[in-house]
Amino acid sequence: MSRVSRLLPGLPLVLLAACHGEVEMTPLVDRKIYITDRFYDVQAVTPEHVLIVGYGGKVLDSHDAGRNWEIRKSGTDNALFKVRLVDGKTGWAVGQAGTIIKTVDGGASWAPQQSGTENYLFSFAAPSADHVVAVGDKATIVETRDGGATWTARQWEAPKSAGVEAGGPMADEDVVAQAPSFYDVKFVDDKNGWIVGEFGKILRTSDGGATWKEQEGTLVGGEIVDALSLPTFFGGWFNDTTSGVVAGLESRLAETANGGDKWAFSDVDTQATVPLFSVKTFPDGSGWAVGSAGQVLRKGGLGENWKQADIGMRLFSWIRQVDFADPEHGWMVGGFGTILRTKDGGKTWVPMAA
Repeated sequence: MSRVSRLLPGLPLVLLAACHGEVEMTPLVDRKIYITDRFYDVQAVTPEHVLIVGYGGKVLDSHDAGRNWEIRKSGTDNALFKVRLVDGKTGWAVGQAGTIIKTVDGGASWAPQQSGTENYLFSFAAPSADHVVAVGDKATIVETRDGGATWTARQWEAPKSAGVEAGGPMADEDVVAQAPSFYDVKFVDDKNGWIVGEFGKILRTSDGGATWKEQEGTLVGGEIVDALSLPTFFGGWFNDTTSGVVAGLESRLAETANGGDKWAFSDVDTQATVPLFSVKTFPDGSGWAVGSAGQVLRKGGLGENWKQADIGMRLFSWIRQVDFADPEHGWMVGGFGTILRTKDGGKTWVPMAA
């Protein structure tokens, strides 16, 4: 597992929140969320239905926008890094040591599946209920086309330099980047998808994942003098086959408006240079990005810069994921049991306790 992979699951930072708004306290004996919890992903399935996964195989499920929570039996003690329902009922979660679990009842129950790898799986995308692509450590790509009955694991092979192709010595960049970790994958339809990861990797497929081609080369130039200087990307979001954004180290965001043929770093108005783990945008160009040390960025729309968001409190814990059911109803989750909810498009955020 790469150096960044080891750091990603739980950065040991402290949460300190001086917040306003309601926080419903629950008696300790009934408590389902603890300060020791580390949450890695949230899916806002609907404005009312929310799924959260995290450390120790924990799965939280709410059907009333977080007023009440149920801890679902995941069948694993491994960390879960990604959860998604495809159609309201069918879904998966993936995680540590090649863990894959599946639900067919909207997250109420989960069953293990055999991924064919022991490598960490950090993310997955499901173009359909039958076709799922998961990605992870050491350039691992795991795929099913039968709803998870069988999975096939393979390692993406980076293109070799001209010298290597001719039988010459392997360049330093070839040695270092032979098996980059892949941290996120997104599909916008059954053919078009992207993978982002270590060493600034941005890969695209237009044939449903049969082949993947690198796209990050257009980011080299100016202050980025070679490919190994590119910041690792942890998350990406694509609204369609043309517009996308990726987020990574040093509070870097890069955007494309032509399907990734050309990428450009975004203007970010922040003094912090911490990792950004997740980004979510809307068709109007607005969006959110979250990361380490309580970093929360917001973009107001097309043509605007990414700026530090005012969420009404100070956060010093890492925030791992942001997701919205629609432009008004959104969630953020992270370390030390952090769960935040908005019902007004991010004007106000409220901590959840249960």
